[in-house]
Amino acid sequence: MMNVRKLAVVNAAICCGIALLAAPVTAQSSNWTQRVHSLMRDNFSYPRSAMVRKEQGQATIRVNMSADGNITGITLTKSSGSEILDREAVRIAQKVRRFPTPPPGTTSVSLPISFRLD
Repeated sequence: MMNVRKLAVVNAAICCGIALLAAPVTAQSSNWTQRVHSLMRDNFSYPRSAMVRKEQGQATIRVNMSADGNITGITLTKSSGSEILDREAVRIAQKVRRFPTPPPGTTSVSLPISFRLD
């Protein structure tokens, strides 16, 4: 049976592969990114149909949110090369529905999500 790495995220602007957009990186934002990373990891799933086809790749999504962390929009900004994996990347954030209250000035995050089969 194939092992699946749970959310192998490529490093972006700060640790955990999360790029804060429109806010400086602080200790508060670092803690927030760890919590967001954990939520995404906990909701990660590898679509069975993509596993059968041995599809792999990295999709990047942009998640817009309100000041209290409610997700207001999700956009695929970079395709993984697989429609199935792209849909799943968006679906992961949809399952989360709400992030912790973001640091002041943060209105969106860029999240690279990698799907790899071992």
